[in-house]
Formats: sequence, C-alpha cells, structure tokens
Amino acid sequence: MNKTYHLLTGLHFAVCTLAMIWPGALIANRIEPTVLGLPFLFFWYILWMLVLFVGMWIAFVVRHGGGRHE
Repeated sequence: MNKTYHLLTGLHFAVCTLAMIWPGALIANRIEPTVLGLPFLFFWYILWMLVLFVGMWIAFVVRHGGGRHE
C-alpha cells in the first residue's frame, strides 16, 4: 500500500486513542449529562471505540477489498 494509506490509518488510530486518554478524557470527565443512561465519560469511551472500529473496518476494506481470503 502507499504511504498515504498508512499515514491516514495511523493518524486515525492516534486521534481515537488520544480522545480516550489524555487530553480527551479531561473534556468528557463528567457524570452529568447522562446519555442513554450512561455517565458522559462512559458514553465518550463507547463513542470513540465505535469510531475506531468503523475507521479500522474501512481501512481493512480499502486494503483487502472486503473479500474473504483463505
């Protein structure tokens, strides 16, 4: 794959990771408001895990074409 693909994948992973630790957790470190019955910090973590999953899934599809490999 080309260098841009690796750069974008690494940047996406780094942004999602930083959003879940410092400084991202400082922004969301609150009990109120609750979202879907969860304190905001828990919702923040779940949101970023979903963003990370979707981004890595897109990177997989781009790299491997989405087909099954045996």
